[in-house]
Amino acid sequence: MYNYGNRKADPATRAAGLTTSMVVIGGLAVAIATMKYVAPPEEEKAEVAIIEVEEEIEEPPPPPPPVDLDLPPPPPMVVVPQFEFDVPPPPAAITQVAPAVTKPAPSPAPPAAKPAPPPAPTLRSKPTIGRRFKEPDYPAGALRAKESGETRVSVCVDIEGRMSNAKVIRSSGSQRLDDAAIKALNGNRLEPAIGTDGKPIAMCNPPYEFTYVWRLPER
Repeated sequence: MYNYGNRKADPATRAAGLTTSMVVIGGLAVAIATMKYVAPPEEEKAEVAIIEVEEEIEEPPPPPPPVDLDLPPPPPMVVVPQFEFDVPPPPAAITQVAPAVTKPAPSPAPPAAKPAPPPAPTLRSKPTIGRRFKEPDYPAGALRAKESGETRVSVCVDIEGRMSNAKVIRSSGSQRLDDAAIKALNGNRLEPAIGTDGKPIAMCNPPYEFTYVWRLPER
């Protein structure tokens, strides 16, 4: 049997234990000093994956089984007799005829503008006494009374020289001489007036005026 008290008391054993402990501690220190640090491996980056999870559709529960019920018998059928009535025929459809639309007559085209007439020729020369002019007869009563004078008259002269609408504008002093002048001049003829184009023109507005001189014949 090992005696702990004897071991404690043995100095040789105690020294041997201390020496062994010192050797072990020194070896551990050398080992720790010479030990190299090895870095742990890098952790792999975690990948995130999206996983679609199909939604589970719950199927409706099956219908409950039919329940047998004791129903009362149906009532007896009642047969209704059919009656026929004299129904008048429907009125004939009235066809509405749209009133005829009369189109307004097209307005007549405006008449074409007439070309402006050429300017009227102006007077170049007045009528003159020519070979066709007939001298009026001297009134017999004026001769016996020895009446004379000048009768101023106005007349219209057409393009052929024929005089009309003779009027006295200044009397000679003798009514017989004035009346004889008016009677002799209506229907008498002069040489017509001439326009700027060289053709005969009528002269009435204003009318042609001239003086007829009554002279007593010399004995």
